[in-house]
Amino acid sequence: MILSCQNISKSFGTDEILKNVSFHIEENEKAAVVGINGAGKSTLLKIIMKQENPDEGEVTLAKDKTIGYLAQYQDVSGHHTIYEEVLDSKRDIIEMEERLRDMETQMNTLSGEALEQLLDTYHKLSHEFEQVNGYAYRSEVTGILKGLGFTEEEFDKKMSELSSGQKTRVSLGKLLVTKPDILLLDEPTNHLDIESIRWLETFL
Repeated sequence: MILSCQNISKSFGTDEILKNVSFHIEENEKAAVVGINGAGKSTLLKIIMKQENPDEGEVTLAKDKTIGYLAQYQDVSGHHTIYEEVLDSKRDIIEMEERLRDMETQMNTLSGEALEQLLDTYHKLSHEFEQVNGYAYRSEVTGILKGLGFTEEEFDKKMSELSSGQKTRVSLGKLLVTKPDILLLDEPTNHLDIESIRWLETFL
């Protein structure tokens, strides 16, 4: 079990949204929350993400597990392009790559024991970089964006120029790139065409 909700209840004033909701999710399991508008689906996801507090009940996340959440509405803006926005989700790998490039430059100025120490550090970091798919992370970002329906010509569009639907797709791309252990998606297919929905089903 990686996620458990026990006896979750939530009301807004006299309007009871959730009552004694209990379920658990196992590793590699997929689940859907189904209900009419206003049934409390989004509220339940926000409670799991600790963006809302339940009136009663408890949410338990397995130790060392990460969780990602795609809200129904996105307010993403800024000067980044579509590609830059999603690529930035790989910030840890980008910084690792920059450290490797810096070390390669230093190698030209060192010799003897100092060079040996640097080479040892470089080989260890290179191995770590390879383990996290560092040599293919840019291709991974490109593949995910294309899978979500963006063309390469659109990669350079500024976030501030995008529609709400496009921003939702970018936010979904950022989540898919980070690969959380648990992925909570609030109506993710609203802004996807059939081909992108099929791609997402296969990807997940």
